[in-house]
Amino acid sequence: MKTLTFQSVFDTPATRLGTLNSKAVTPDGRIWEYLHATEAISQYMVVSAPANTDVDTVSSSTNGASQVVFVTEASAGWTVGDFQDHWILVDDGTGEGQLAKVKDNTADTLELYVDHAFGTALAVADSDIVIRHEPDAEKVAITVLVTPLKGVAQVAFASGDYGYFLCRGIGGVLAGEVITINVSLTPGDDTEGTAEIGDTAKGPFDESYIGRCLVANTTADKAALVDVNIF
Repeated sequence: MKTLTFQSVFDTPATRLGTLNSKAVTPDGRIWEYLHATEAISQYMVVSAPANTDVDTVSSSTNGASQVVFVTEASAGWTVGDFQDHWILVDDGTGEGQLAKVKDNTADTLELYVDHAFGTALAVADSDIVIRHEPDAEKVAITVLVTPLKGVAQVAFASGDYGYFLCRGIGGVLAGEVITINVSLTPGDDTEGTAEIGDTAKGPFDESYIGRCLVANTTADKAALVDVNIF
């Protein structure tokens, strides 16, 4: 696993400088994931991936080696490069069940990594895909108890910034209520990106686990010191 300097985990450039979804460790043993912020995210907010994007009636084409690596939705109007390193699944129609990783995209075409080329061409008449935004980060939604979490911002991100989010180790977590020491934290507060006290009667299949409080906050909507454990 890549080792980072402490300064590196607080850099938030608007240009991608690392491998999306890559994990890295700082000298103190904390683990971080490199993500793309799709909206402004305040310091200590909890993040998850944005909702999947459904794309209907797509077609495919081949490269010079006759490999099926291009997936097109006519007049899609996508932002160039927005789907780099995203995953897709053909969820209906011709080619259903195939999955692949996106290398890059134009305004209407996804280019797959050659190693992920489709074995069956898609048909514009009935092929549909779903795009998974795994490299992206947004504030975790309000009242969502069960969702795949990505990490916790330890520095503020502007929309479009790239940087590292804390996955495991000690850090701050913004809590929407007063958190007492030793309790678990889960998403689901009434403000996006904030945590609340976990329900001790529930388990990991009932609510997502952010971590355990080490030092309590004394006021709602302030950070608590938390042993974060998101994987």
